[in-house]
Amino acid sequence: MTTPRSAQIAESFGARAESYERHAALQRDVAERLARRLPRLESPRVLELGCGTGLLTRLLLQAYPDGDFLITDLSPAMIATAKANIRSPAGARLAFDVMDAAHIADVGRFDLVVTSMSLHWLTDPAAALTRLRELLNPGGAIVYSALGEDCFAEWRAAVAAEGLADGIVPIAPLPGAEDEESLVMEESGLAFLRRLRAIGGLTPREGYAPLSPGALRRVLSRLDRDHGGQVTWHIVYGRLSSMESSAAASRSRPSMIPS
Repeated sequence: MTTPRSAQIAESFGARAESYERHAALQRDVAERLARRLPRLESPRVLELGCGTGLLTRLLLQAYPDGDFLITDLSPAMIATAKANIRSPAGARLAFDVMDAAHIADVGRFDLVVTSMSLHWLTDPAAALTRLRELLNPGGAIVYSALGEDCFAEWRAAVAAEGLADGIVPIAPLPGAEDEESLVMEESGLAFLRRLRAIGGLTPREGYAPLSPGALRRVLSRLDRDHGGQVTWHIVYGRLSSMESSAAASRSRPSMIPS
């Protein structure tokens, strides 16, 4: 099932599919850091959500050269570009599909579900992660990177200081978050907006009316004046085990109640 908002997000990213990787240095770095957190698995069945052009997909294939992969994205154009970018190892089994992470089709169970920098586009990321855990085989895991609560704090502050509302999608805490980092990629608000536009990431939250040109100029001036033009990306990394593994771990914990 595709909602109007999902279609809007898919269209925005799809329009940048061919040029995406020229402007996705941050997304590439985050994918590499996420890949270092992957569990050691033998011949796993792997589901990737929000593959984009395949930045993380390439690393998954390196980590699991004999794996069985279902690589998905909301955007048909991104899937087409990922297919063109990927060279599968001889022992891997690789399939691509257009799929909305908020409405997963009946695709079986997996040893690993992985996604990088896509959860914030879902209406309820925490609920989506709970549903994804139901797709895991016993002992399986979800490994993710995502935007954190403090992402774009300077931009939010500059917009608020001008008495305006920002269009950034709400970002809530995520279950399983275990590490974080803060990255500054540009030295001006205009460069920040240009980066988002270049990768297709400017779709605002639902119901948001974009700033007028005059209001945008005031916000950019405020950002440069109050924050030196910097905008911080707050990135979190997380891991969730399968429901069966969590239940077993809970049963194995010693009771703290004296007998």
